[in-house]
This record gives sequence, structure tokens and C-alpha cells, in this order.
Amino acid sequence: MNLNEYVKSISTAASTILEGMAVTFSHLFREPTTVQYPDKTDRPVTEMLPPRYRGLLEVQMDICTGCKRCERACPIEVIAIDLAKNPATKKQEMTRFDIDMGKCMFCGLCVEACNAESTGAIRHTREFEGAGPTLDSLVFRFIPEGTKALYKAPKDATEIPVGEYGPHAREARERAMRDNPALLDELRAIYREQNKGKAKSKKGGGKKSGVAKLDPGKIGSIKTTVVSTPKGDVKKFAALLENLTAQTDCGACGYPTCNEYTTAMAGGKDMDASKCEPGGAEATADLSYAMYVYYKGTEVADKWAAVEMPPVVTDAPPPGAAAAAPGDAPPPVVPPPAEPAPAAPAG
Repeated sequence: MNLNEYVKSISTAASTILEGMAVTFSHLFREPTTVQYPDKTDRPVTEMLPPRYRGLLEVQMDICTGCKRCERACPIEVIAIDLAKNPATKKQEMTRFDIDMGKCMFCGLCVEACNAESTGAIRHTREFEGAGPTLDSLVFRFIPEGTKALYKAPKDATEIPVGEYGPHAREARERAMRDNPALLDELRAIYREQNKGKAKSKKGGGKKSGVAKLDPGKIGSIKTTVVSTPKGDVKKFAALLENLTAQTDCGACGYPTCNEYTTAMAGGKDMDASKCEPGGAEATADLSYAMYVYYKGTEVADKWAAVEMPPVVTDAPPPGAAAAAPGDAPPPVVPPPAEPAPAAPAG
């Protein structure tokens, strides 16, 4: 590089830096444009959001039929609805309609179910401000006390008196902020009192032990495939067992791959069929049955399958087979009948 090119590259670098910083320098002499939310906005932010914005859920209780379609549509059980018969009117009424916005993932499935098959009582609003001191304040209770009669929807959907979006969500949030912490503390105290002295179940780590139920529909196909596998062909039997696993190569079994795990089982080095955690109880039962057919025979395997498959292949007798007690005398050996002596020759 000669001197002219060197000086030109320095000039280019300086000019590009100045061009990039020109906007930044210009803001040094301007008034700040920061808007203090929410005090100094021209309009409420909720009015500036699009109409189909998925904000906090609300329920217009005066047009709710209590059909529970929204509760069934929710994949994570955010909505809880309870119905009870009114002794005076002998009619069903709603005693509870709660939505836990702390769990809601704003998928809109409940809204779609209500719009398509009911009255559109539940809907997303443009309300988004849900900050609170605790998660308890995010449980919206749309029936704070008493019961609510069920709305009888007209045949013509245009006659349903759908109200304004937003006020029901704001009321529920204000009520939750005010009442929920004390109410839920009281309910927790009642729960602790009712369960005082009860032993807590211990949660042990590691894989589950015990037995696994085999799907009867799989018995025929697994048995046929295993019986047709030559004894001693470890590679082929391992491939058969691998098809019964989850085939994720997750390493939960303690082996790098599923094939190495099934190769150990096919070679008799590992007789534990319960190590495939992604496959769960189904894989445990399938693997156990295949190994019992291969190592113990179809008769023993079928006796286990009639009850439940043990996760580890052992020499234990199958259900219904009487095991010989220690010290029992062996069954008596009956000698075969003696052959008749040959007749003496006539003299």
C-alpha cells in the first residue's frame, strides 16, 4: 500500500464515523421526547392497541350459559367453573367462575370455543396492566359471592347483548388486588389445619420400580417376531428390542445409545427393562415381555403378561406357578413295570 492509499483509507474511516454519529450529535441539542407512561400519554394506551389485541381475559356473566366449553378448551386448566342446583328454583346456577391469569398463555382457545359454540361471554380485552405484589392478585373471580343464574341463549346470535370490552376485566382485577391475598391466606390456613399430622408421601428419585401392564394387542406381534429370531443372534435380537424403545438416544438408561442398551440386554449383560425413561411403562412392559419370550419361553412370558410384566427378568416363578419350598422332598420316582420273564422251553 502506497502513501496515497493509506491517507485515503484514514480519511474514509473518519468520514464514515462522522456520518454515523451525526444523528447522535443532533440529539444533543434537542428537547427530550420521553413520554412518562401512563400519566402523560395523549390517550389511554388501551385505546391505542388494536381491537384484536390479546390482553387480560374477562367474562360477561350476564350472557354466560355455564356450558364449560371454555374450561374444556383450556389446555393448562386456567379456568375453573362450578355449578350447583339452587334448592329454591331447582335450576342449575354457577357458584364459581375463576380465571388464573398468572398461568394463562393467551392462546385464545377458550375465546374461540365460546364464540363458535356459545355466546362469546369470555373474550380477550385490551387491558394489559397486570402487575401486582403477589400471584394471588392474578386470580380473577367473576362470581365474588353468591351464585349466578345461567343465561339462556337465543336462537339468533345477533340478539345476544354483548357489552363493552374491558370493564369486567378491570373490576375483576381490582377485586383480586383487594380481596384475594387475605382470602387465600385464610384458605391456606384451613388446608394446613385439615392436613395437620398427615404423613407426607415421600418422593424418591431415580427410575420407578414395580410392574408394568402390557397392552394385549401387542402380545401377538412381539411374540411372533421374537420367536422367529434365532437364539444366539445378539445383533438381530438387539435390533428387535431397539424398536420397542423410545429410540431417542437420550442416555437416561446409562448407555450412550439405545442400541448399546438393547445390545447389552440381548447379550444377557443387562436384564433390567425399565431403564428407557422416555418410553415409560409402555416400553418397560414391551421390552420385558420380549426378553421373557426370548430367555424363558412363550409359556412363562404369557403367564406374566396375563398379570403384569416385572421390569427385571429373573428366575422367579410366574403367577400361578407353585414354587417348591426349601427342604421339600423331590417327587417319588415310580419304577417302570418289570418285563415278564421268558417262558421255559418245553422238555
